[in-house]
Amino acid sequence: MHENLEKYLKEISHYLAVRQGADEILAEIRSHILEKAEREAGGVTAESLDRTIAAYGRPRDVASKYMDGDEIISPTFKKHLFRYTAMLFAIHFVLTVLAVSFRASVVAIPFFFIPKMSVFWAIPYLFMALVYDFGVVALILYLVTQRKGDVRLPWFGVRLARRGESGLKKPRLAVLAMLVAFFGIFIYIFARYHTLFFYSSNGSSPESLLNPAASVFFSILLLAALACDIIGYWIRFLFNTAWVTLVQNTIVLLILWVIWNSPIKPEYKTVPGVDLSIVGGGLILFLIVVTVIRFFGSLVRVTREMSLP
Repeated sequence: MHENLEKYLKEISHYLAVRQGADEILAEIRSHILEKAEREAGGVTAESLDRTIAAYGRPRDVASKYMDGDEIISPTFKKHLFRYTAMLFAIHFVLTVLAVSFRASVVAIPFFFIPKMSVFWAIPYLFMALVYDFGVVALILYLVTQRKGDVRLPWFGVRLARRGESGLKKPRLAVLAMLVAFFGIFIYIFARYHTLFFYSSNGSSPESLLNPAASVFFSILLLAALACDIIGYWIRFLFNTAWVTLVQNTIVLLILWVIWNSPIKPEYKTVPGVDLSIVGGGLILFLIVVTVIRFFGSLVRVTREMSLP
């Protein structure tokens, strides 16, 4: 009989996410609209209903008035949604890098299943993982909200040092963008040439510096180290503490340790007058020294933060 009214009520029902009483709420809204249309226009007509519906408000706003105290996710928990998602995705990212690096699957029930895959397929997988992590966190917060009890979720906050006290500068978006850009370039080079290590002599076109197996293995570890730096720098936007850089440098040190003690021995190309094995070993040793210096710098900053009042 009142087609526009029924369409309006149906649209409200899409936003009316309550556990019980939805039919009673819609009946109450229908009654209010009909009474208002009859009172203001002297009768219920299509024109009076359209004017009353327009004045009654948007369906989403009307539904929100009836959901007070029965939210899908409590406002007190909404601030946890993105923080928990970021933390869960950071773990997902690290496990994915490890799975790709060692060409193995990783299973950590019930949250993680990372199949064996190549670097190329890891990119769309990580996008789907982000959506999955967001959904898992939203589901948990929904279940906690529906308990209706006095629940306090951990914030995982970190006591941050004031600028200059620990020596850790505030992260900048420009630096993060630069790191991501370099990572994207390296991913492209590796996907196309299956190596990140090249050499050229006498103006010739670049060639792979190592044998194929070593090129792939060491290139993946280098990408993992760079990804670790990116994740660490990104996490510092959430809580800028020296603990993040300490963990970041520890992981990079472990990656360099794997490179130094790798069961895959690199076979270098023969270049007249140059011992590339010494150059390669010296480069790895240099990276280890630099990372060790960064590690102890982070350790000093952590000590300063812990001593702050």
